[in-house]
Amino acid sequence: FRFSGTAWPAAIPPSLLSTALGLGLSYIDSSDELIRDRTEFMQHPYPFQLFAYLLGFLIVFRTNFAYSRYWEARGALAQMSAKWQDGAVMAITFDAPGDASTPFLLGCTKSGAEDSAKMTAHRVFFADMMHLFSLMHGLALQHLRVDDDLGNLKGFARSEVARLTCLPDSPLFSAAVPEVRKELSTRPYSHFSTSKAAVIYRLQPIPVIEELKQSEIKALQNDGRGKAVCTEARVTMLQGWIFRRLLHRQKHEDSDMGLTSPPILSRLYQVISDGTLGFHQAAKVMDTPFPFPYHNLIQVFLVLYVVTVPMVVNAFVLYVPLRVSINFLVVFVYYALNEVGNNLEDPFLPYDPNELPLSMIQHSFNARLLSLGVVPVDPD
Repeated sequence: FRFSGTAWPAAIPPSLLSTALGLGLSYIDSSDELIRDRTEFMQHPYPFQLFAYLLGFLIVFRTNFAYSRYWEARGALAQMSAKWQDGAVMAITFDAPGDASTPFLLGCTKSGAEDSAKMTAHRVFFADMMHLFSLMHGLALQHLRVDDDLGNLKGFARSEVARLTCLPDSPLFSAAVPEVRKELSTRPYSHFSTSKAAVIYRLQPIPVIEELKQSEIKALQNDGRGKAVCTEARVTMLQGWIFRRLLHRQKHEDSDMGLTSPPILSRLYQVISDGTLGFHQAAKVMDTPFPFPYHNLIQVFLVLYVVTVPMVVNAFVLYVPLRVSINFLVVFVYYALNEVGNNLEDPFLPYDPNELPLSMIQHSFNARLLSLGVVPVDPD
């Protein structure tokens, strides 16, 4: 059982308010007599049932829509990661040197023998690709979580890695980070706020292969007029850097990439573009909120529901403790379901622990990138 991240606590205050209103009406004799008088007040709850059914339908539809948004965002994020990973696989594989005696071509792990000039250049290209793809993926996640602070990209040197497939410890899901839980506990039921998110983002940095160079930070931070570069444009900028590095490798360096047939080589650029399409699909969920008129209408109807439920319950339930129980329960259920929709509506923002674990997703992407340099080598 976990208290943090649940939806039902937010339903308690309006439920108590409605219950208190009903209890107050029960102990005002004149009001109680009027409400229980079938000839003067209410003969049948059918008119109120129409309102309750309509409100219930609106809440369920909204919650279902929020759940669909949540999975749409996760699917788009998976497409983005998978396609950019495919691009990195192709870039490294097409460039890998080798001959007929190396069926898997040559990897990037140290063999003990002295490297040829072509192998040395391939290692440099491999390092560039790992860094650029990791950085592009990290910047994309920053945009999705509305984080423009480049200081929240935590670079680590590959020299810290025992072998290529190993990484520093995986970031914990934010629900398991004590500092994050402490920060959220100060305002456990509040919705997204920039100040709260900034603290959480500092506690949950996005790991990037290799530290950012000062020239990269300068280019990503501000434009030619000193204005901050928007987070979405940073992702596009990195895609351009990757294409430029690939073309430089093909045109101006001695590499085996040019030996790949052009139709196959063109797929490299296509899958990177497909990954960018996934990124924009995820960004669509992030920057297009649930329609405000619909959301606002639900909030107004819920307030009316809180006020009217006590009168309907008191009209048909005579036993006061039972009145209190039913009044609390029906309001609690409606508000709890509505809060579930609120939490799922924005899958990238820090509604701990219901947001997508972006730091862990980045860590997994880095691990897959680093595995590209390892191939099986038969002993001599």
